[in-house]
Amino acid sequence: MSAINASSQIAKVNDELGLVFGYAVVCKELDLSKAAGERVLVEHYDTQGHHIPEEVMLKAATDFALNSRASKDMHKGETVQTAVFNFPMTEEIAKALGITIEKSGWLIALKPTPEILAKYKSGEYTGFSIGGTGQLEEAA
Repeated sequence: MSAINASSQIAKVNDELGLVFGYAVVCKELDLSKAAGERVLVEHYDTQGHHIPEEVMLKAATDFALNSRASKDMHKGETVQTAVFNFPMTEEIAKALGITIEKSGWLIALKPTPEILAKYKSGEYTGFSIGGTGQLEEAA
């Protein structure tokens, strides 16, 4: 088992509520090389070359929502953030909801301490620290 960089991405910081919104995991993203009007989502790979399939993300997001919702300061120390919102947006779920997406993955909103919120606002933190481990498997 090893820690996996899930290529999380911050989308918005809400000062009033003290929340940070974004993707805890990006599974697929729009292939911009396709012809105009052709919308194809392709596998997303993080900077370490890892891809997390939608079905794996869905199981992890479910377990996190049911059993944890806690997050540390970039995987270190005590809990400094709590997941307030947690939603798996797969291609299939988006289609069922009538939503057109450019990315599939795990949408999340964390409520960090004021000190950690300041790091998101300043741009020092550009991703989330959800934590977890996984088993790397060779692609078929």
